[in-house]
Amino acid sequence: MAGNGSPSVSRADGLRLALIAASSGFGQSALLALVPIVTERTGLASPQIGAVAFLGALVFLVAAPLWGHHGTAWRIKPFFAGLACLMIVGQGLFAGALHVGVPAAALGLLLVSRLLYSVGAAGVLPHAQAAIVQRSTAERRPAALANLSAGLNVGRIAGSLVTLGAGAGVIVPVIMMVASPLLLLCAPNLPAAPPIGKKDESSSRRANIRRILPLLAVGFALTFGFGQIQLVLGLFLQHRFGLDAVAAAGLGGATYAAVAVAMIATQILLVPRLAFQLGRNMRWGIAGFAVGCLAIILAPVPWLVPAGAVWAGIGLAVATPAYTACLAQRVAAHRQAGAAGWLASTHAAGQGLGALCGGAAFALSPELPFITAVGIAIVTCLALLRLDDRAQDEEVSRDHGVAP
Repeated sequence: MAGNGSPSVSRADGLRLALIAASSGFGQSALLALVPIVTERTGLASPQIGAVAFLGALVFLVAAPLWGHHGTAWRIKPFFAGLACLMIVGQGLFAGALHVGVPAAALGLLLVSRLLYSVGAAGVLPHAQAAIVQRSTAERRPAALANLSAGLNVGRIAGSLVTLGAGAGVIVPVIMMVASPLLLLCAPNLPAAPPIGKKDESSSRRANIRRILPLLAVGFALTFGFGQIQLVLGLFLQHRFGLDAVAAAGLGGATYAAVAVAMIATQILLVPRLAFQLGRNMRWGIAGFAVGCLAIILAPVPWLVPAGAVWAGIGLAVATPAYTACLAQRVAAHRQAGAAGWLASTHAAGQGLGALCGGAAFALSPELPFITAVGIAIVTCLALLRLDDRAQDEEVSRDHGVAP
């Protein structure tokens, strides 16, 4: 039986949801890849482009939980069609900003563009994740959630490569950005989540907050640690081994690509084969992340740094679907989208604050961001030693009538 008695998500539906996640990941990274083109075409400086990116992140932080709580009354297909419209209009304004020719007008269009796009994109992952959780058995959830995460990462890689099409003209990557939200139209036509009465809603709110906060803390801690590494890895290579800027950037870029590929392969090939022991999988994944960061700190030669980063990425790829599935076990069916929205917001906050703090830590000591990541991972592992996700799953089932 699925999580709430609804029909199970088929493999085809799961793949369609992963494709939708890829569309979201594409939009996230494509703007960053196009920053040099944006500055050249609009005449805007990097601080102004940074303000546009910051607005998008801020809107996402607020909108993801709101969509999670207030979008559950819709069937999945028309809901995603509405999100796609917001995203397409936003990307269309982005295209207009590149051709308006007036910096002030371009900035205004970019701000409105990112506002609309982020409002739409913020609803994608929470409801894709909730659709999987509500309609899959507990044992199948980690693998299905891992496929969703792999789809997101594939989209991010594709978005980072969007500039390859710019050789044929800037119109090519722009068309790709405008068209990518159309993938949301392939959403499966799944029913909305069952409604809940106000009395039940009020009585279970505090209990649900207590259940999800530890898992939100895990998600924040890991994305905070990973965000630090992403920002300073190239700088660390340059400082530690005396590489010039070009060599450090090249090795750093290759490392990012290798980490992304390793994470996708892990989520597709390894996670579905792991035993259904979420607490153990979380701890092993977090421990792998710590070992990878430690290997970076101790690397005597440059090529061992990518190896350590890949190992850290594999650890994250194991831990992320485990704590996501564990969070889902702690939440009643009607709250799945809301919890997923809070998790998406937590990930965004951890990534952003990690990048901010990583830069400051690197200024104090080049090894400090990696040492901090190791410390965070160790503390998180110790905090999870007494995790009993199965008991929590049964508790949610008794309280809310959810099939374990």
